[in-house]
Amino acid sequence: MANQFKRDHAQVCEAWRLLGAVERAIYLEAAIPKLGLLTGNANKARHLFNHLLSFAPKLDEVQRMNGATGESNDLYVTARGKTMVIGGESAKTMAVLGQLIAALLTGNEVILHCPSQAEMCIEAVKVLYDTGISDDVISIANDSQTVTLLYIDRLAQVAVAGSHSDVQKISQVLANTDGILTQVIAVTDMDGLSDMLTPDYLYRFVTERVRTINTTAIGGNASLLELGSE
Repeated sequence: MANQFKRDHAQVCEAWRLLGAVERAIYLEAAIPKLGLLTGNANKARHLFNHLLSFAPKLDEVQRMNGATGESNDLYVTARGKTMVIGGESAKTMAVLGQLIAALLTGNEVILHCPSQAEMCIEAVKVLYDTGISDDVISIANDSQTVTLLYIDRLAQVAVAGSHSDVQKISQVLANTDGILTQVIAVTDMDGLSDMLTPDYLYRFVTERVRTINTTAIGGNASLLELGSE
């Protein structure tokens, strides 16, 4: 039963990743009005969240790269994987939700952990569930200790909203964990939220991949096939 649950969970998360940023943005856009109300400044929140969603088409872009004759190489970005969004004691709701939206827009599975704003987390996740996002894709882990959660297997990245001290403590813990290298994505400007306005912000939630196709093998260049028969 446990293995079946893991398979189903993995399949749902993979389907979310493969959906594409533009399609994922449709779900998130539907949640923006209610998520904005949780921040205390709905107008500012709406502008920030819409700004993040505006990058969706760029995230879906595929760049054709030069390669050897007889093959095509496409560069694209995809989700890094399991992502924890953490709100420190000094974190403001808008910063936490901005990190949450960024992680989901880029196709990641997300674990939300903000013990100081437990009710907000429950409300935010409910809003996202109501848009059709699965509970396999986003969950809450406020009852566990932060240090314990940072040792979760296959944790790809941690998006921290809080003080420089919060970021430093989490980075130190992650440096002592085994397994894959876990990236830290920090937002420390609680007022201006300038960290989220940089051109590379969303790209910190993704990784680059190259898709290579042997076009000769599928009839892409008939002249090369003729050379082999002479």
